[in-house]
Amino acid sequence: HFFAPLLGVSSIKYRHISKTFCCLFSSSDLNSNGFICDYELHELFKEASLPLPGYKVREIIQKLMIDGDKNKDGKISFEEFVYIFQEVKSSDIAKTFRRAINRKEGICAIGGTSELSSEGTQHSYSEEEKYAFVNWINKALENDPDCRHVIPMNPNTDDLFNAVGDGIVLCKMINLSVPDTIDERAINKKKLTPFIIQENLNLALNSASAIGCHVVNIGAEDLREGKPHLVLGLLWQIIKIGLFADIELSRNEALAALLRDGENLEDLMKLSPEELLLRWANFHLENAGWHKISNLSSDIKDSRAYFHLLNQIAPKGQKEGEPQIDINMSGFN
Repeated sequence: HFFAPLLGVSSIKYRHISKTFCCLFSSSDLNSNGFICDYELHELFKEASLPLPGYKVREIIQKLMIDGDKNKDGKISFEEFVYIFQEVKSSDIAKTFRRAINRKEGICAIGGTSELSSEGTQHSYSEEEKYAFVNWINKALENDPDCRHVIPMNPNTDDLFNAVGDGIVLCKMINLSVPDTIDERAINKKKLTPFIIQENLNLALNSASAIGCHVVNIGAEDLREGKPHLVLGLLWQIIKIGLFADIELSRNEALAALLRDGENLEDLMKLSPEELLLRWANFHLENAGWHKISNLSSDIKDSRAYFHLLNQIAPKGQKEGEPQIDINMSGFN
């Protein structure tokens, strides 16, 4: 634990901080080459809830390249990033960054074991994401007799990663998102030998690809072993496709209210489901007096937009037989 003294912490505390650093570092290594450059470092600081202006990042990079880039390769290794943290530890920015690092919870780091991963590669996944997916799948498949051997799953354990191992849950979720994608008769549900399980998993992967999921670098073996980052990544794509399936004018005529001045229905029909959802959200946020969002990722991760959206769409009790639902805004800040 060479860096523990530099960070001013014990070896035990260092292991905790190091694990979180690995998660942040890996998630910001956008091209997965084991190093980060200046723009990736900027993203890393944003991920830790500490956005820095470009000039400050450039100052840090310049300082690193002068003092810390020992092999002068123009790239930042994990150790060199820790050095950056140590070098600026006396500044207010670094103190805030350290608090962000130490309180960043719900991120698990796992070692990469895929043939496509180099030794020691770190992958991260969110406990909250896993929790949400488990609850969604439990509800969706609660009455399916073919899934009783794994449903309900406990969201607080690794049940999910074990449950997808035979391919049945994945096939069922694909059919829920895009009905009739898989012929139920093609799903092997009994006498699940390794060969039969392989058939199910191949069927799930091929079908996921057919409905629009990106399955490059995901193999049946990865799913059978329940590799968390790959399982969650595939499940999110499947769930997202199902959620967005209803976001089209042919199914929701009320979306015509989203037309802007000078537009017609043809203009609206050219928008993707994501663009329609974004426009719908901004329609309600504008009515709430809140600023617009430009994406469905970083702009909503602090949940503030959700407060206003829920408050806007919650029933007001103005229709006969409609109960009023009040959104508690006391937790908003």
